[in-house]
Amino acid sequence: MIVSKKNKPSLSDLAAGVGSTGPVVATAAALIGSDLVVVALAWDSPPLAGGIVTITFLMIISFVFFINVLHQIMRADQIFSRLKLLENDEEAKGKIHMELSQISRWARYMHVTGLIFTMIAFWIISYKYLISIVGYHLIILFLPFILFVLTWIPKLTGIEKEVSFRSRETVMQLIIEVIFLVLICLDFTRILVIF
Repeated sequence: MIVSKKNKPSLSDLAAGVGSTGPVVATAAALIGSDLVVVALAWDSPPLAGGIVTITFLMIISFVFFINVLHQIMRADQIFSRLKLLENDEEAKGKIHMELSQISRWARYMHVTGLIFTMIAFWIISYKYLISIVGYHLIILFLPFILFVLTWIPKLTGIEKEVSFRSRETVMQLIIEVIFLVLICLDFTRILVIF
């Protein structure tokens, strides 16, 4: 969000945004917990087909992203309380508005990136466990692709439809997911091994 002098969000708009951080905090905390549980379970009984190194890296990277989201939310709450103390200093309020806007943008980016890495780790762990149990059958390769399609259906038709495919965030998300789908295909054909 670009804040101009003409179209600054009001204090009540910012209050609504910062005040609704509860669900975001709960989601980030739940994802931190799920990341740690999955890593602990995978370490306890790793898939025989491998993948534990990749799964661990992805989950720990997403763990760091979710911790940073929580930090950004706490930082925004602290900055918002400073904003409430300023009564007539429009210049200081403008700087704080810009800072809150930047924090919001970064928190969303980190949250989405953490979700992407968590989701890809689940693709890999599911795929690797099924390979370990059943062997290399083509139907197992469908699982990551089905999960990919199920992830993108809401982006194309549902609530997130307004998210433009021209945004950097969406393009990066798609590129990362496609790279990992290609890696899974290369692992399935045994050209490359996901450790």
